[in-house]
This record gives sequence, structure tokens and C-alpha cells, in this order.
Amino acid sequence: MAETLPTFLVMYQYVPDMEQRRTEHRPAHLDWLRQLADAGRMVLAGATLDPVDTAVLVVRGEDVLAVRRMLLDDPYAAANLIVGVTVRPMGVAVGG
Repeated sequence: MAETLPTFLVMYQYVPDMEQRRTEHRPAHLDWLRQLADAGRMVLAGATLDPVDTAVLVVRGEDVLAVRRMLLDDPYAAANLIVGVTVRPMGVAVGG
């Protein structure tokens, strides 16, 4: 059913030294991502590698506000590791 929901591009900006600072929160963050994927809400998620300062998520949700509410549950958000969030609706031409 989630596949029929609108798709959104989420861009995170991370704190400086994210690669080191995320260590204790990363297992919970990855579990949160997997739960969303299992529910059909998370299409894709990943972070840049050099440097680890940005992440991109492609998610499904009812609207921008629903997506922003969903992002509040990210363990990285609770740990104040995210300094900027952009959420934009997107059209999907190929793929998920």
C-alpha cells in the first residue's frame, strides 16, 4: 500500500566529524531505516563517503509534513547529528 503514496527526496546535512560522532547511534539509525523499508516507506538511503557530511533518502509519505514527522524518529535526529533537512516531492521515472 505504501507504494501508492507520493515519493519525496530527503537531503540531510550532518554535523562536522559525522563519521566519528555517529558510531554509537548508527545501529539504531540503520534499524530505523530497515523498519521503514520493511513498511514500504523507505525506497533508498545512503550517505556520502568522503566526507560523510550529507545523506540522501528517498521515502514515501502522505505529504511533506508527514515525512518531516517521520524523520523526527531518526536516532540521528534525536542525537542532534543532523543540522539541515530538505524535503521535496519528486516524480519517479525509473525504479521504485
